[in-house]
Amino acid sequence: MVNPMNTPDLLIPVTPEEEQALVAIKAHFYASLQAIMDESKQWNAKFDLAKVWPATEDLPTLYHQLDELKCCLDSFRPIAPATIQDMQNIWDIQYTYESNCIEGNSLTLDETRHVIEKGLTIGGKPLNDHLEAINHQEAIHYIRELAARDSHFNERTLLNIHALILKGIRERDAGSYRRQPVFILQSDGQRHEFPDVYLLPKLVEDYFLFYHDNKDDMHPVAMAAHLHQRLVNIHPFIDGNGRTSRLVMNLHLLQHGYPVSIIDSEMEKRQVYYRLLSEYRGIADGDSKPFELFVAQKVKASLFEYLHFLCADQNEEAENKGYYFFKKIEPHLDPPK
Repeated sequence: MVNPMNTPDLLIPVTPEEEQALVAIKAHFYASLQAIMDESKQWNAKFDLAKVWPATEDLPTLYHQLDELKCCLDSFRPIAPATIQDMQNIWDIQYTYESNCIEGNSLTLDETRHVIEKGLTIGGKPLNDHLEAINHQEAIHYIRELAARDSHFNERTLLNIHALILKGIRERDAGSYRRQPVFILQSDGQRHEFPDVYLLPKLVEDYFLFYHDNKDDMHPVAMAAHLHQRLVNIHPFIDGNGRTSRLVMNLHLLQHGYPVSIIDSEMEKRQVYYRLLSEYRGIADGDSKPFELFVAQKVKASLFEYLHFLCADQNEEAENKGYYFFKKIEPHLDPPK
């Protein structure tokens, strides 16, 4: 889906007048942040981006907001490699922690960081929990590489992602479809059985047909939600379906220039996530709108986080970046004093 706003003249200052305007808006912006810090008596402050892009549950409106926010993010590109590394160091470990925690991993966020960054083992914690952290981080690196190379998403990619998730944990099943029935017990005590094994080849084939038939016309964030939701409903693997589905979702987002989006593991928020997934029971004919809305809101939250990070970057490489972003927020800044 081509974003008509994503044109160079909207993203970067192209005249001396626009460059001067950008300098003035940035000075106004930083003065506004200073005023917020003085008032709150805190050392950091964030401009409330919801003033510009308010909360909404209307999907077309939300997708329009995401298009604008994506243009805002693009206006900071190319992002300096050191800044990209700093951002990824923060969010990738957070993503690994949250995604694994949803599936019952016992490592805390700090423990996950120590395992990944320092190769430490945490006393009293299972070996598999350590392997899950290392494997998931490797899988994130893999989908980032795929996105950077603009590689196509196909069945081999799906199996490779899953193989990384179960590496060293369930080697026989890593990168292979399940050979037995699976079911889950829902929060209401009801038993939900996933499709029979003999149906998997056709369901996976239909999954990729849906992707190829719709990937160029559907909004990228909507497609990311479908890829996640449909894969969970097929449940093609004996284990690792949730983590693989979330990675596939984020692969599609990365391929379209969106940041990695994280689903919270906190119990109450996790239950909302499970409920929305469970409301969509059909492989192809369920109501996907509630989950599409859920994913779109997560993507919006991630875009907010990235823009907060980038707009505060005062390194030399960022000096003339963010023109579209700062022009969008300028009308919402408090008048200069």
